[in-house]
Amino acid sequence: MKRHTIALALSLCLCLTACGGGDGDGEGQPSLLETASGLEETSVLLTIDGREIPAWRYLYWLAYTCDQIAERYEAAELSLDWDAALSGGSTLADSAKEQALADTALYATVENWAETYDITPAESSDGAGASVLPELGLSAEQTAELAEVGRLYAALYELAHTADSALAPTEEDLAAYGRELGAITLNRILVPAGEDRESARQSAAALFSQLNSATDQAATFSELAAAGGDTAGPRTLLPGDVSLDETLWEAAEALEEGQISGILESEEGFSILRRLPLDTAALLDDCFDHQLETAAQSAAVTVTPAYETLDTAAFYDALRQARQQGAAA
Repeated sequence: MKRHTIALALSLCLCLTACGGGDGDGEGQPSLLETASGLEETSVLLTIDGREIPAWRYLYWLAYTCDQIAERYEAAELSLDWDAALSGGSTLADSAKEQALADTALYATVENWAETYDITPAESSDGAGASVLPELGLSAEQTAELAEVGRLYAALYELAHTADSALAPTEEDLAAYGRELGAITLNRILVPAGEDRESARQSAAALFSQLNSATDQAATFSELAAAGGDTAGPRTLLPGDVSLDETLWEAAEALEEGQISGILESEEGFSILRRLPLDTAALLDDCFDHQLETAAQSAAVTVTPAYETLDTAAFYDALRQARQQGAAA
């Protein structure tokens, strides 16, 4: 189960999936990021919880964010206006800088946590460190540095899943997190409507009658659910999970642990729900990512004047021009 639209692990491995061939810029020549920004790529642009961040790392994320925004506008056949006002009084350019800063802070937080918990990343087995990011002109060393953060994340993830480790949350922590999110663990008996909804309704009524007369209602429910049309089995869900109809979710929320609902009709058919004790183990992945993102969001950030004056629109226009010139060369 993942709460986030984009899984954190995927976000942290973007540099790996984007890697490709090419030699980048020639030795002694400025990189595309330097050309577009006018900044020395190794100069410190900002500091995050005491970790100094070189310009190229922030500019990488700014370029990535701008590319994503440009692609969305192009797909919607809209003109890209970096001065477009957003809610809260910020502009599209401001939003891009903020998102790039958030991604940079996330990477820095992973590195800081790795130092705190004495994590050493596993060696890469896919040769990613030898590749470059040709669209940005990053060197093999810079690409390897980004890729290493993905391995640090994987090591931290493993530590969080190791019982009694320094990073593993307690049962109480997970339960409190589940309550905060409004998580529910449930099982469901589903009779699909099929082509004969009335017949399905009668079948659901027969199953409900069987449940009510069962000596061991919990065991009978599990048997009927396993034989029904919902193959997902018992699972933990969060509010807004699209795998469950909204009316079914509302009914599940109203149940006490161990309680069984009546017959609930939805477009897919007829359901009988049983709310189970919260499965805290199912929350571990989400809890770890949440803690990491919260730490990144609350990190102490100090920026330089060069960051303050960095213009998103000018940077991205210059980056695209440099790309075009490089492709034509």
